[in-house]
Amino acid sequence: MIEFDDRKPWNDAQVCLIIGPGGSGKSSLALELAPLLGRRLVDLDHEFRRRIDDITSFMRREGYERYKVRNSELATELAAEAVSPTLLVASSGFLTDDNPQPTLTANHKLLEACYAICLLPSRSLELAVSTIVERQSRRPFRRSRSVEEAAIRARYGTYAALGDLVVFSDAAPSEIASAIADRLRPGQ
Repeated sequence: MIEFDDRKPWNDAQVCLIIGPGGSGKSSLALELAPLLGRRLVDLDHEFRRRIDDITSFMRREGYERYKVRNSELATELAAEAVSPTLLVASSGFLTDDNPQPTLTANHKLLEACYAICLLPSRSLELAVSTIVERQSRRPFRRSRSVEEAAIRARYGTYAALGDLVVFSDAAPSEIASAIADRLRPGQ
């Protein structure tokens, strides 16, 4: 099932931002959605690794707060560099309260300048937690189940409150992408 909360009409902004917690399926969705919307795909995590450093190595050396600051700066740079319609996938903690306040303010400013699609696996917190913890447990850089569960519980409400279009689904990325593309087409 795919459910939508439409909060703002599609405005074909230069940058469409995909937001959501880690394990929600942002990157997989973006791979399917970018060609359907005729947009260049830019993944913030991939660009951080390409332009700056491996995220884990950077955090070990510079600290988590400095990572958040530099990640935000990079996102702003990437949005400013967009000369063609772009789909930008944000990092999982991009809009969470553990960002330094000036960084969180800058991230919200970017959010407002873009059309934002938030992806969550379910309207139900318990189903979302279960789905995300399961997905995150299969990743090579996984945290313990209890840490992952605490993280999604802390971030779910933040993300559920954000976005111009909020998508609740754990369907296949191609199915979600098709539904979003259909929803954003003129006349829908």
